[in-house]
Amino acid sequence: MALCNICGMMYAEDDADDRKIHADEHKKLAKGVLPYKVREFIKAAGFAVAHNDGGLTRLQNSENREIGKLVVAFSWWNRALSQGIPTKEFDAYMKAHLQFADALVSRKGEAEARIAIKKWERYAG
Repeated sequence: MALCNICGMMYAEDDADDRKIHADEHKKLAKGVLPYKVREFIKAAGFAVAHNDGGLTRLQNSENREIGKLVVAFSWWNRALSQGIPTKEFDAYMKAHLQFADALVSRKGEAEARIAIKKWERYAG
């Protein structure tokens, strides 16, 4: 079984039906649909800020840090969609931009990660 770090789906890479279901999920995401964990994180962060009750501190854990990077990558994808990026570029774009987000957070490999996303800079808006 494989866990997709973009959509969060567990699927069997050697099972044609699983691969199709996974590919279909990515087609939806490429059109702007957000994965459940991303939607829930956005909602939790929004309410934490709106309520100003310390909720942002509660969101600071290792799992949410990973989701936070995913949220940033999806926000970049959404901006690229509004600038006309072809949806067929979704997987490569997200992989490169997740690595870039990770490099920014870890402060390791940022130069290489910037080079990997350069081809999409015209969609940065």
